Amino acid sequence: MECHSRWSCLSSAWLLFLGVFVFRQTWAVHHRLMGQLTAVGSAHSLLEVSAISFLDDVEVGSYNKEHKQIVVKIPWISKALGDNYVTQLVDDLLLNQEEDLRWTIEYVARNDTNHDRNHTAQLLAECEIDNNITVKSQIHLIWDGVEIFRIDEEVGHWEIINLEFKQYQHILESLLWTTLRKRYMKLYCVDVMRKVVGYSHIRDNVAPEMAVSQHVSTEGSIILSCIATGFYPRSILMHWEKNGKLGIWGNESSSGTLGTLPNMDSTFYLKITLELSSEDSGAGYSCVVEHSELKTPAIYSVPGKPTMEKSWVLELGIVLTIILLLSCAGAFIIWKKRKTGQLERSFPSSTPPAPSSLQ
Repeated sequence: MECHSRWSCLSSAWLLFLGVFVFRQTWAVHHRLMGQLTAVGSAHSLLEVSAISFLDDVEVGSYNKEHKQIVVKIPWISKALGDNYVTQLVDDLLLNQEEDLRWTIEYVARNDTNHDRNHTAQLLAECEIDNNITVKSQIHLIWDGVEIFRIDEEVGHWEIINLEFKQYQHILESLLWTTLRKRYMKLYCVDVMRKVVGYSHIRDNVAPEMAVSQHVSTEGSIILSCIATGFYPRSILMHWEKNGKLGIWGNESSSGTLGTLPNMDSTFYLKITLELSSEDSGAGYSCVVEHSELKTPAIYSVPGKPTMEKSWVLELGIVLTIILLLSCAGAFIIWKKRKTGQLERSFPSSTPPAPSSLQ
């Protein structure tokens, strides 16, 4: 990267420093707890209530109205929370919430012309801690699959998402509901998460499996890719270096705005890419990875020889497949003709020869 002025060099260096600093902050111990409470009913009755909770994208517990008990998916969590906690959670939170949901559905559905129509009300609560400090605490209210209200505890007031429900805002902002909301979020989101993660890991820690490659795009630019997969916990730091030095050499991107993405087995996945100009050979680059299961930062060099763009490989594969199919079809036709000729020679025509008198 060339700097056209001293100021641009200083600015780039400062931005780079901030970027690395932010990445290192997110690499710290970070956990997220999410719970979803769902109720189905009409203006007359409450038919179903269920709840499910996830810690670091791993399901840890569920609840349903019929059995009125919490099913803990990971046995040691009950020990981490205490013997009386699950019973208290059912009595204090879920049963009370069940009555609140019953009242909410009946109250909101009272204006429905069809009083027998079923509606779905959902409460989605999530909180996050980083190094034991709360960094996020939010609640989302959803009616028939559409979000209508949300609140961020840092902001402190409800945001109206659907104006059709503005008339109910004063209920959410009443002293009673505000007190309950703050109490529930502290006791059953932040405090629960701190107890669980302080007791043990949700699952065994796993170091990332790495794959580094480069290819040439259709526009002629060099694309470097660095993929980390199968790792746990979620926190990870990945960045590019050239000849062992940090810098900004092209357009960088990742697999998503949220960074790491969950796999089916509750491990995580992250891909970062670096797009270089066609003048850059791509030599000397490496992907540096830091994770709690790696004793020291791991360095993975980019292969020196670029591969073709995947679209070219796909097109070549299609062409080869068509040629193979045509070859098979031609071979079958030739075989069929030969087979028919052999049959005709083996079994001559059964038509009797003409009598000699008629010849």
